[in-house]
Amino acid sequence: MRVINLTPHEVRVVDAQARVIRTWQSAPRPARVETDRVRLHVLDGIPLLSEERTRAANLPDPEDGVWYIVSSVVSSAHPERRDLLVPSDLVRDGKGVVTACRSFVITSGSAHEGAAARTPPRPPLPR
Repeated sequence: MRVINLTPHEVRVVDAQARVIRTWQSAPRPARVETDRVRLHVLDGIPLLSEERTRAANLPDPEDGVWYIVSSVVSSAHPERRDLLVPSDLVRDGKGVVTACRSFVITSGSAHEGAAARTPPRPPLPR
């Protein structure tokens, strides 16, 4: 399996002892979701906008044996994709800056359905 980082950040995965397991360099052309914003109202002097997100630019088509590391925003814009990995269980430094992750999540609906299909049924409750 190949994993390609499509984020503008280096992605570092660490284990429970904070040892680096794997690192992917930042993407020269990250996948990004664009937005269309429309001004709706002014609330106490603050603009209130409506935002519609579009499909991601620079996101390659699915390819057998390839996973893509993307932001949660990119993943949520493509719920049909099962090849998008989102860094999860984030590790932060003392200033709150993300320095690594401990896992990836797949946020597509079909991934949840697949996981549910692999989960054994729960036994009935006692009466």
